[in-house]
Amino acid sequence: MNDALITAIATALLVFVGLVQAWILSSQKRQVRLQLITEYRKRWQDSYEDWAKVVFIGHGPTEFYQIVDEASAKILQDKIQSSGMSGPTIWALDSIRSACGVMSDVSMRIVQGQLHISDVYPVFGTELLRHSRPLRKILDSDYRDDYFDEQLSPEHSKVRNELQDWLIYHDGSRRRCLILLDLLWAEATRLEDLPPSDIRSAAEAKMKTGYINRTRVFREAIRLNGVVYIFMAWRLSRFLCRAEYKSQWNRLGIDRRRLDILESAWTERLLRNHQIQSSHNQ
Repeated sequence: MNDALITAIATALLVFVGLVQAWILSSQKRQVRLQLITEYRKRWQDSYEDWAKVVFIGHGPTEFYQIVDEASAKILQDKIQSSGMSGPTIWALDSIRSACGVMSDVSMRIVQGQLHISDVYPVFGTELLRHSRPLRKILDSDYRDDYFDEQLSPEHSKVRNELQDWLIYHDGSRRRCLILLDLLWAEATRLEDLPPSDIRSAAEAKMKTGYINRTRVFREAIRLNGVVYIFMAWRLSRFLCRAEYKSQWNRLGIDRRRLDILESAWTERLLRNHQIQSSHNQ
């Protein structure tokens, strides 16, 4: 056996060992991801009631869409009205700590590259996104909804302000919660899991806020990982472009013509369903 053959065999063995090690490492990472997903799924389920309370506080009192049932909403409204205008509202603060704690932790895992947005999307699903507006009103004090907010009682406004103040003092958690909402919305848009009217409304808003959102996730990734992870930061910020309109520089975005087709089909199915229900009720 000559030296060339021995060298070739040794090289082949090294390549084989390297491939095996890479496969083992990939399997270990996949197992860690599955464990993390299971852990966060349980934590989110355990914090469901706290999340419902936060959504109720973010909503206006006459808004129809709530997570809790009518009886529970009445109990929460009574608790808000009896909270008074002085002293902290402990149950509300505990709720924001619990719900935002899970969201912030998940967001950090994604930004650090330990989880993918496609991993955590099934954990939260579209239910979180359907209630993203009241969450954003609390997470972002600049977010306005004058029609409903003007109807808030002084006690309700006071409790909401308490939660906003808590988030100001925990700005890292606040940022990461907003980042998670943005990433989940982009993934839902990619999968076409949301009503076309909601996708359009958000895309219109992101004509003003898209750059802010992309900058926020980019800076957070650099802050947590360092400048050597600049490609990952860029990849996350680019992913948010999926929730914006397609343009010359954004080839990942929403095609307006495709959105028109989806909206027309969605409206037609909704009307047909209402007609079927009406015929059954007659």
